[in-house]
Amino acid sequence: MVGIQGIGGIQEPNRSDRSSSTRDNAKAPSTGEESSSSEGVVMSGEAQAAAKVAQVVTTSATQSDIRADKVAAAKESVECGDYKKPEVVESVAQRVAKYL
Repeated sequence: MVGIQGIGGIQEPNRSDRSSSTRDNAKAPSTGEESSSSEGVVMSGEAQAAAKVAQVVTTSATQSDIRADKVAAAKESVECGDYKKPEVVESVAQRVAKYL
């Protein structure tokens, strides 16, 4: 490291002056829930939540968004004219009205 000499007469500390146990004794601040495994690894609650989100994103990326069975059933209903029945029209109108 580059040190500035001559200002205030304070020299830069040498790395050899610091004992190795100083870094080993430092503890990270705790943030909520923590879990540990048999290897002694500790994960904060935030890290666990991030891992869960990553898992869900990975799972959703591998699955298809289109369900062929539902599409086939909807096509069949349209071809048969099921959506023209008054009770179906009324049900759809009520569901759409909830969002207006």
